[in-house]
Amino acid sequence: MSRVPGTGLFRWMRQPQLFATFVVVCLCISALGSLAQSMAAPQSIAPRRRPPAVKGVHTQALPNCAVVACIALSFDDGPNNAVTPHVLDILERQQVKATFFLVGQHVAGREQIVRRMYTDGHEIGNHSWNHADFSKLSPAEVDTQIRLAQQAIASAGVPAPRLFRPPYGSVDPMVVSHVGMTIVRWNIDPEDWKVKNAPAIHQKVLADAKPGGIILMHDTDPATADALEPILADLKQHYQLMTVSQLMRLSPGDQGQYFGR
Repeated sequence: MSRVPGTGLFRWMRQPQLFATFVVVCLCISALGSLAQSMAAPQSIAPRRRPPAVKGVHTQALPNCAVVACIALSFDDGPNNAVTPHVLDILERQQVKATFFLVGQHVAGREQIVRRMYTDGHEIGNHSWNHADFSKLSPAEVDTQIRLAQQAIASAGVPAPRLFRPPYGSVDPMVVSHVGMTIVRWNIDPEDWKVKNAPAIHQKVLADAKPGGIILMHDTDPATADALEPILADLKQHYQLMTVSQLMRLSPGDQGQYFGR
C-alpha cells in the first residue's frame, strides 16, 4: 500500500485528547492577542454637551429645631454678576448656607457663579424663566417657564432644582398642579428690593425674625449685600441658620406650599 506524504506528521490529531488540548491553546492565544490590541487602541471620548456636573457639600449635622431656634435665609432673582459673588463671599466668611432661587434667563454667562453656589453647599431653586406672573399665564406657558429655567440651571453643571418659588408669590390651583415641584414661599420680607438701604434692611430683618422663619431677600442690589454681614452676625447670636429644605425637613418630591414653620 502506498503511503500518503505528511500523514505521519499529523497522526497525533487522530488522538482526541491531544487534539482538544491543541484547540484550547489556540483559542487562548487568540483571546490574549485581541485583549492586547484593545488595550493599546486609543479610546474615543464623546464631546460634552454641557459643563461636567460639580460636587457640592450638602451634608451636615442638623440641630433639632424643636429645641434650637432655626431660621432659613433665601435669595431671589439672581444670579447677578456684581452682587451674587459678594453675597457668596459673606456667606462663606460667616459659614452660613442659604437657598438661592434663580431666574433661568439670568444664568447664561454666569454659570461659574451657579457652580460656586452649589460647591459652597448652598441650595438652588427654580424662580421661573423670566420672572413672569404665573397667575396670568396659561398652563402651557407655566410649563414652559418651569422647563426653560430647569434646563438653564442644569446646563450650568448642577442638579436640576426640586424647589420652586413663584415670582411675586403668585400662585393659584392651576399653577400648583402644573409646577410639579415643592413650592417655597416666605414669612419674613424686609422688602430689600424696594428699600435699597442697608441699615433699614438690617433693622427690618431683625425686627421680623422668628424661629422657623424663611427670610426673603434678593441678591441683585448692592444694599442687600451691604446689609447681609451685620444681619448674619446678629442672627447667629439667636438662631441656627440653614437652607429651606433643612428647615422644613423636605425630601425630594415633597408636594405642597411651605411658608416657614
